[in-house]
Amino acid sequence: MTVITLSRQYGSGGGAIGRALAQRLGAEYLDRELVAQVAARSGIPEAEAAGYDERLPGLWRRLAAALTSATPEEATVALPVEVSGEAAIEERLFAITRSVIEEAAASGNAVIAGRGGGFILAGRPGVLRVQLHASLDARVSYLRARVEELPPDVRPDADDAALKALCTSVDRARAGYLRSRFGVDWMDLRHYDLSLDAGRLGLARCTDLIALAAPSP
Repeated sequence: MTVITLSRQYGSGGGAIGRALAQRLGAEYLDRELVAQVAARSGIPEAEAAGYDERLPGLWRRLAAALTSATPEEATVALPVEVSGEAAIEERLFAITRSVIEEAAASGNAVIAGRGGGFILAGRPGVLRVQLHASLDARVSYLRARVEELPPDVRPDADDAALKALCTSVDRARAGYLRSRFGVDWMDLRHYDLSLDAGRLGLARCTDLIALAAPSP
C-alpha cells in the first residue's frame, strides 16, 4: 500500500514532486484530478474547476450554487437533517472532497496533494504524511522558472514583491482553511511523518527521499 499526502507551501514545488512520485511509484496522482472529481459529483463543469485550490473561495461559491440546484442523483452525499442552508452546502462540498480522498486511499496506491488529505486520513495506517516548505526567495525563484503555474490573474512578469505577496496570501488562505476545517496549525510538524525543505534539497532529492520513506506496496 503506497498512499502519500503532500501538504505544501505555495511555490515549494509540491505539484512537480507529486507528479514525479506518482510516476515513479505507479500511483494515482490527485491534485487537479481530485478537483475534477469533486466538480463532477457536485454538478459543475470540469472546466470551471481548473483553477480550484483551497485559496479560491470563488469556485467554492460556484460549487455551492451547483449543489443548490443539483438533482438528488447529483448530490450524492447525504447530510444530517439538522444541517441546512449555507452550512449544509459547505458540509456537502467537504463531504464530497473527503469521499474522493478516502476512495483514493482505499485503492492503496495514491499520491494526494493538498485539500487537507493528510488530516482527512489522519490515523489511517499505511499513509505517509509529507510537508514541503521553502524560503520565500526559493519559492519566488521556482515560480519565476515556471510561470505557467501562476494563477491566471498574476502577470508572468510580476516582480519579486508581488510573487512573495502571492505566496504569503495563498499560504494564509490554506492555513485558515485547515484551521477552520480541522482545528490544526498546518505548520506544526507534529502532524507529519516527514518534512522537507524543497528549496534547499531540490525537487529531485525530495522525490528520492519521499519515495524511500514511502510505505511498501
